[in-house]
Amino acid sequence: MRAQVPAPHRTRRAAAALGLLALAAGGPAMAQGLDYGALEALFEEPVTTSATGKPQRASEVPVAMDIITAEQIRRSGAHDIPTVLARYTSLDVQQYNEHDFSVGVRGLTTQQNSRLLVLVDGRQVYFDDYGRTDWHMIPVQLGEIRQIEVVRGPNTALFGFNAVAGVINIVTLNPAYDRVNNATVRLGTHGYKEFSGVATAPLGDGGGVRLSAGARDSTPWLSGFLPGESGRDLRSEPERYQFAANTVAKVAEGVQVSLDGSYARSLAPDLALTGMLTRFDTRAFSIRGRVAAETGIGLVEASAYHNGLDMTARSLSVAINQAVTVLQLSDTVKLGASHTLRPSFEFRHNALDTGHGSIVGYKVAAFGAMWDWAITDTLDLTLAGRRDQVWLEGEGYNSPVTPNRNALYDRAFGTFGYNAGLVWRPTPDDSVRLTASRGIGMPSLVDLGLQMVYPQFSYVGNPNLKPTVVDNYEIGYRRRVAALDASFGVTAFHQVNRDMSSTLFALRPARNPGIRGLSFEARTIPTLTVSGLELSGKGKLVHGFDWGVEYRLAAVAGDLDPTVTFDPKHASPRHLVSSRLGWGQGPFQADLFLRYASTAGGWRAVSQKFTYVTVDDYASAGARIAYRFAERFTLALEGSNLLSEKQRQSIGLEARRSVYGSLRVDF
Repeated sequence: MRAQVPAPHRTRRAAAALGLLALAAGGPAMAQGLDYGALEALFEEPVTTSATGKPQRASEVPVAMDIITAEQIRRSGAHDIPTVLARYTSLDVQQYNEHDFSVGVRGLTTQQNSRLLVLVDGRQVYFDDYGRTDWHMIPVQLGEIRQIEVVRGPNTALFGFNAVAGVINIVTLNPAYDRVNNATVRLGTHGYKEFSGVATAPLGDGGGVRLSAGARDSTPWLSGFLPGESGRDLRSEPERYQFAANTVAKVAEGVQVSLDGSYARSLAPDLALTGMLTRFDTRAFSIRGRVAAETGIGLVEASAYHNGLDMTARSLSVAINQAVTVLQLSDTVKLGASHTLRPSFEFRHNALDTGHGSIVGYKVAAFGAMWDWAITDTLDLTLAGRRDQVWLEGEGYNSPVTPNRNALYDRAFGTFGYNAGLVWRPTPDDSVRLTASRGIGMPSLVDLGLQMVYPQFSYVGNPNLKPTVVDNYEIGYRRRVAALDASFGVTAFHQVNRDMSSTLFALRPARNPGIRGLSFEARTIPTLTVSGLELSGKGKLVHGFDWGVEYRLAAVAGDLDPTVTFDPKHASPRHLVSSRLGWGQGPFQADLFLRYASTAGGWRAVSQKFTYVTVDDYASAGARIAYRFAERFTLALEGSNLLSEKQRQSIGLEARRSVYGSLRVDF
């Protein structure tokens, strides 16, 4: 029988281990360099490196962070990442049709949510046209995810470009340390069919290769169309395909290199461009190389990647091509037992070809630094700053029927973001977090340079837009109650949003002599504040039961120009609640998920007209029942939106009840 280690001694042992491993991992760019499995075995809980570059528990990081584990992902019964987020967090997850989602943090969620940084092992997977994320295009299978780190609040200085409202960091299993081989087949109502699989193999000493692939299709959602919208294009079956490969190799003692690439394709409706439901053929690819070396001046890391995107919409005669190339360099240095420093540099080049004769883009050079100081065994201070210098570019804007000119894009400007966090742990079971931060968000490429001119109307970008600035102040408290085998948390925040881009454009009279109708032009909206509260609790009960609950209040205030086709005060529900109850005994598992959202609303465009759609408050439910047999096989019955046959949960189409059967094989 193993002797029980008292909590204070266990904490000191963990702290010592973290000190030894502090240089084993750098920032988000090379998060895979750490053997997460070894640390999880030591602490018996998930560990992150993404905030400061050193291994930390979620309760110790200087940001509001929660971690969703691989086991929770399996038990969610979900077959996509947004549904996992909806079942374990109080994030604003809005689903517009079978495949199309938007995920927001602390209110102000739009269809093309340009305020959220989404990473897979440190590589951005949002698209720079809107700064949006097509969640169904992320080339990651649920069976290869180690954990999903959910960060709330602006964190540009710690996490990088576009971390305005929050960060979703998806950490996959490292083929150098983790051997994961599984395949899932899922069939469901409405013609749903899915296959996904992951396979890994060793590569020399300290290396490995991982391959993953997935394919899904189904019938489309068919309820909730507005007049003039239910065309044949929107009733075609949505399909998506994904493939990814990751290779990690140890080339010398203390030197690790990796190469990964991915490809994804989707044929599905999106609530895109001007808020119009449109079927797109979307193809995205990426390639990245990374190296990490333990040197006399710290852990030096370098990363270079290129993301490409092609989109076509037959019904709108739209073809969009965009690309981003990013170079990153950082050095994580441990100075004595108390100080960790991480200077960093990033260069990126973004370009968008709108398919209408114009190209818009920008170059960005960013310098940042992070200092983490363990003042005492129970008190930590983290300070970080980041300066971005931006050079705007544009060509093809000298048409006589458009207002913009190439010369308007010849400008440069700089921005500065910061993070300051103080974490105090008065006891091993309590932690208090005080933070202040400023996040910076670039206007999207569409807002800067879209150029779509038609005989009766036009959509044009605005090269004079300012970056969005978000100042955030919050206090958080977490407590573990050993007697109840539970933990509880509360966070209060206040946020000020300045020069936020409307994204869906603002209506104004035409100023172009060649256009006889209205002109839609991007513009910023007045200052908005968001104040709120986040409550959470989770724990275990007798007889194999476990539970969890998350609540979020986000109250938006501020005046708004009535000509803007964006309703920030109602874009997100004021109140959100997610709760869960699980049970497991031997080979059996059962999980129930309930979610409530208060009233929301927003604009949809049909035939160049905007219609306001109200979403009444609603409750939804999901469930999973699973049986594991022969050690390697798991058979599950899963369901979503079980309370109603169809239900309006967003300004998109109406969600439908779905039931699935799945078989997973681990080998």
